[in-house]
Amino acid sequence: MPKDTSILVVRLSAIGDLVLVAPITAQLAREGYSVTVLCKDAYRSVASCLPGVKAVLSWEKDRAGIKAEVLTFDEVLDLQGTSKSKRWCGQLKRPIHTYEKPYLRRALLLLTKQKSFALTPVVQRYAAAAAPFFTGGFSPKAVEYRLCLPEVHLELPQHPYIALVLGGSYAGKRLDFHAWREIMDGLARFQMPLALVGGPEEAGMGESLEQPLGSGAKNYCGTTTVIEGFKIIENAALVISGDTGFMHAAANFNRPLISLWGATHPSLGFAPWPAYENQRTVITDSALSPISKHGKVPWWLPNPMRKLPLGDVISAAGSILQDKTTP
Repeated sequence: MPKDTSILVVRLSAIGDLVLVAPITAQLAREGYSVTVLCKDAYRSVASCLPGVKAVLSWEKDRAGIKAEVLTFDEVLDLQGTSKSKRWCGQLKRPIHTYEKPYLRRALLLLTKQKSFALTPVVQRYAAAAAPFFTGGFSPKAVEYRLCLPEVHLELPQHPYIALVLGGSYAGKRLDFHAWREIMDGLARFQMPLALVGGPEEAGMGESLEQPLGSGAKNYCGTTTVIEGFKIIENAALVISGDTGFMHAAANFNRPLISLWGATHPSLGFAPWPAYENQRTVITDSALSPISKHGKVPWWLPNPMRKLPLGDVISAAGSILQDKTTP
């Protein structure tokens, strides 16, 4: 395949899914391809940080122009892999390489809770779809896949600091106020400032957690953009997060990371990537996990995050920060 080939990479959402595309776009660019990403308008800022990407187009604003061949590409790499994206890509009359979703295996995992049905990590599934473009196979260690952040003017806490990601797309990925307060109390012995990260939905909780005099916390929830949130994560000495886009950004930046799992589970294929030494995983004690791919919890079931062993979070922080007082 000629290396001056232009490739349209389709991944519409969301933050974490786009972050996980980084090693794919990085290798495509390294091998000489011209890469354009098509995503939902709300996530263009994230897609613009992907390494090796020359242009980012909006699903809402630009797809009509692509279909009408005002904007043309030689090949299409569909990393959304839904029936919607497949139908749309099929109308472009270009060679299409599609990311296949293991619907049956995922359903069996959610039904039985048996880890024997664990899914292949999503980055590897992306790479399988992009395999025809990769000379010698997928080699993520050989490329620079770190997100490329624009210059950000944001006052960060005094270094070193710990970033706590309060948000999550659904309740099954989020801890409540009392759980975060317990974690913050446990982190106090490290005498490190805390950066509270989240969206507008977490602004009230962040303000309440910041309030106690001497808490050492600074609330960024609802006052920062996603890219500014990435900057906070990029510079943190430790990140503690549920299964969120910021968790995936922390892994991309190779930051020490404690990931928290409730309604979702690493076996669904969305564990932090890449895996490295300074990562710890804390999983709920609930036998109900995993409940869903996205963290939705049916109203008749208890939220598995309520059974997260919070003491394990503090112990994990101690092991990463090499605290001498940790048992």
